[in-house]
Amino acid sequence: MNLYTISGLCRDYGENDSIVRALKGIDLVIPKGKFTVVLGASGSGKSTLLNMLGCMDSPTSGRIVFEDEDITSYNKKQMTQFRKNTIGFVFQSYNLLPDLNAVENVEFSTEMVGLTRREAIKALELVGLSDRIAHFPAQLSGGEQQRVSIARAIAKRPKVLLCDEPTGALDFQTGIMVLEVLKQIHKEWGTSVLFITHSQEIAKIADIVIRLRSGEIMSVTENSSPLSPREVEW
Repeated sequence: MNLYTISGLCRDYGENDSIVRALKGIDLVIPKGKFTVVLGASGSGKSTLLNMLGCMDSPTSGRIVFEDEDITSYNKKQMTQFRKNTIGFVFQSYNLLPDLNAVENVEFSTEMVGLTRREAIKALELVGLSDRIAHFPAQLSGGEQQRVSIARAIAKRPKVLLCDEPTGALDFQTGIMVLEVLKQIHKEWGTSVLFITHSQEIAKIADIVIRLRSGEIMSVTENSSPLSPREVEW
């Protein structure tokens, strides 16, 4: 079964003479269980596509099928349930609550789906922060904060992890660490990962690379031998 099947996807912004078409009739199949990179320059439509796939926004026209469910037919309540139960989000900004420590920040996500503190701790252990669970965001480095945000996204065991430039604000070594965490989650849990980036080098770690330009698909290629994050030269 495919993860996403996308047909004729368009997204317009503005109105009348000022309409900008961010996505221009995209047709795309994204396989299940893969580490997929969506590669493109700023303004290519990467984040717009991610918003559609994560039910954070609705397309102007076209259809998105997740597994066998047409998510473009969802109302706002169904979109919220889909995001809560199915999707984990990781963004460039960490979006941690400053008055909560690491495990409490993760619990903020898990409690919404009825999970326990143990699930939150397991997620922090997986991202290598078992000794930092009581630390507040101000006591953590940027890389550690990003790993808390990843733990928050994965604690509920989402079917798919949507990552929007999560290494964009990090230095080289910290970025590698975050990529290794994401690859580990993909390998150990079988989570489908969609990772947005403008970096040609990061794309080398992917199973599949989708290249976007000006709201259109330029190519979809498969890496027969993906690199490990440590082999990437930024």
